[in-house]
This record gives sequence, C-alpha cells and structure tokens, in this order.
Amino acid sequence: MVCMLADMGKLDPDDARAPYQQIADALRAQIESGELAPGDQLPSIGTLTSEYDVSIGTARSALAVLKADDLIVTRQGRGSHVRTRPGRIAGDADADMEALRQAVEALTQRVDTIERKLSEQ
Repeated sequence: MVCMLADMGKLDPDDARAPYQQIADALRAQIESGELAPGDQLPSIGTLTSEYDVSIGTARSALAVLKADDLIVTRQGRGSHVRTRPGRIAGDADADMEALRQAVEALTQRVDTIERKLSEQ
C-alpha cells in the first residue's frame, strides 16, 4: 500500500520545525498510528517534492530522519518501506551500556586474578 498524501497535509509556514522535519513527522505519525503498516511503501521522493513543493534534498532529508530512527528501510530502485521488524527501541542503549559495564567489570576481575596468580609464581 502506498501512503495517501492527501491525509498528510501541507507544510505549515508558521511552524518552527524545518520543512524536512515536518514531512518526517507527518510520515512518522502515519507509521505510529498504523495507517502505514510494516512493509507499506512510502511516497517516492518525486511525490514528496511535488506534494509539499520542496526540493529533492528536503524530501531525502525527511526520509533520512525516518531511516535514522529505524522506522523505514530504503532500497535502491525499490523505494522506502515501513520496517517489518522493529528497529532499536529507545532505552535499549541504557541496557546495552549496563551489560557492557558488567562484562568489563567481570573481565577486569578475571585479569586481576590471573595477574595475581602470575605474580605469585
């Protein structure tokens, strides 16, 4: 299913957000609401540029934001699609850092034990 741009609205000239961010946020809202389901194709760069009357660079930047947030995947010649597998969940970085900290601590203890045994010889 291709996203329906009529539902997205136009850019708000009074909005403090940059045009690319307004476009990205409109697409993000459709993804988060389920209107754009996993696997659905997003509008092409050309469609975004004509619908929002923006440059190709602005449209690419909007999609780059969504890609950086792991909401979409882009394939050359196939367009951009909503991810079928969830991307990185906010907060995972904290859990990853804690796991790394614990692993480093355990390795440090092992190295200390080995060094102590070697110095006793």
